[in-house]
Amino acid sequence: MATLKRDMRSYYQRDLDRLIDNLKETPEEKLWRVPDGVSNSCGVLVQHLVGNLNHFIGEGLGETGYVRQRDQEFTATKTSKEELIQHVEELKQTLDQVFDAIENDDFDEAYPKDLPFEATTGGFLVHLYGHLNYHLGQVNYLRRILFDE
Repeated sequence: MATLKRDMRSYYQRDLDRLIDNLKETPEEKLWRVPDGVSNSCGVLVQHLVGNLNHFIGEGLGETGYVRQRDQEFTATKTSKEELIQHVEELKQTLDQVFDAIENDDFDEAYPKDLPFEATTGGFLVHLYGHLNYHLGQVNYLRRILFDE
């Protein structure tokens, strides 16, 4: 289980760095642009990921006191690229602290907060990692589409 803890920490950090790289490559003026046929901008997707991971890992496992405002993840569009990058950097620090505190046995225990389905902590961390990568792929693809406009 120690290997799973190390790997999960590493994968989350690596892919949050990839999210930052995509943000850096997205022109500020296109950060909130939503092309026809697309539901969310790069900025909205980043805000959603930060809110989701702060809620379920930061607060859910680390009891950070984070209060999620999910509706604002999808409606706030005035945040600068630098602020979004800072939010992701802060999230990386939060996740590091939470992973430091997780004991190996915790991965096999039920996730400690209410969910619409049953999951172990380890299983839910895998679920959240899949969610991160789903939206990371959207950000990457959308950034490339916007770059060509």
